[in-house]
Amino acid sequence: MDRELLEIVFDNVDNGIYLTDGNGVTIRVNRTFEEMSGIRNEELAGKSLRQLVAEGYFTGSASLLVLERRAPATVTYSTRTNRKLLVKGKPIFGADGEIRYVVNTIWDLTVVDYNREVDSDTARDQLLVEEDVIACSAPMMQVIDLALRVAGTDSTILLTGESGVGKSLVARMIHRTSERKAGPLMHINCAAIPESLIESELFGYEPGAFTGADRKGKRGLFEMAEGGTVFLDEISELPLHLQSKLLGVIQDKAFFRVGGRQLRSVDVRLVAATNKDLARMVAEGRFREDLYYRLNVVPLYIPPLRERCEDIPPLVGYFLERFNRKYRKYKRFSAKLMAALERLPWRGNIRELENFVERAVVTSSADEVALEVLPMGGTKGGLAEGMALKGALAEFEKQILLEAESRYRTTRGVAAALGISQASAARKLKQIKENGGLLDG
Repeated sequence: MDRELLEIVFDNVDNGIYLTDGNGVTIRVNRTFEEMSGIRNEELAGKSLRQLVAEGYFTGSASLLVLERRAPATVTYSTRTNRKLLVKGKPIFGADGEIRYVVNTIWDLTVVDYNREVDSDTARDQLLVEEDVIACSAPMMQVIDLALRVAGTDSTILLTGESGVGKSLVARMIHRTSERKAGPLMHINCAAIPESLIESELFGYEPGAFTGADRKGKRGLFEMAEGGTVFLDEISELPLHLQSKLLGVIQDKAFFRVGGRQLRSVDVRLVAATNKDLARMVAEGRFREDLYYRLNVVPLYIPPLRERCEDIPPLVGYFLERFNRKYRKYKRFSAKLMAALERLPWRGNIRELENFVERAVVTSSADEVALEVLPMGGTKGGLAEGMALKGALAEFEKQILLEAESRYRTTRGVAAALGISQASAARKLKQIKENGGLLDG
């Protein structure tokens, strides 16, 4: 194959390509990457990715993680041109066993547009969350590979796995790499909305449909997601009488608003998620069998963090950088602490790990965070030695608040989940972050 043909192929594939040598020095990027990133090859060739990250060209690098872990890795990062990219890096080994090259394949995750008819809290929660994918373990790489393969289809996807493993993150990645990325991604947690309201939230209502209804009626999330993706989190909590209505939407791409007689067509892609065993719920009569099979077209199981310990060090590094920047700290974890973190069960998965890193950053007095930061019995439910009841209760309350903030993102969501006022949630979270992670009541 001649060089001209290779050049044609290199510059005309749909994905971006970023090629480095075994030291992380940029060899070349293709034309697609230039278009995705808004950065030309001439600016990058010959420069180390360490230098490029330090200079703010990129917020992260798959190549550097590949070189550090000596294994394939997937990360997302932002560019200085405000583009969001997903990168899969693969090491190419020489006969001597050393890495000669790293080949990176890139997808553009940049949000082109989003629906502005939702309030600011909802928009921030649903559409503007910019969590990053960080993975180098074989189980998680398999999840990402399958997610990217099915993203380009309109097949319904069912994400399963324990709470906190990253199901929402995978759902967003699927939407961002699909042909529907220019459309909205509407995310609704079926467990967070009262049963009396969830039908009108999903399907909307006509004027006068019920007492207190808006005189103009209201569009539901399915209508607002036209041309995009509906992500139904905690699908197991959807009431039985609405499961049949959802089945009709999947089969016929049409539905009635609450109180309506006009059949409304909708063009959306459905992604659902649950941490429950839906097959068992079907056997127990708590979930419709026909809906289960309609949802389970492409099942995607996301393993718990304890089954992919290789992901813990890069995740800790990512969270450390994020919280150091947020709180203007310069914390680092000791080698002994890092080794201990890889052995812990992390029952709350990535969410628990994230909360632990934030807690360590805001509470530790030393720049190097040592093993002593771990409470007795691990990271969940344990008490530090000598901790009085008042201190133990304050620590427990703090963990609950930080975990709720991580999950629900807004003080309104935290307040609803914990049964407290929004003012109280905002005050307590502000107190935690301003007082070095302490709650004084």
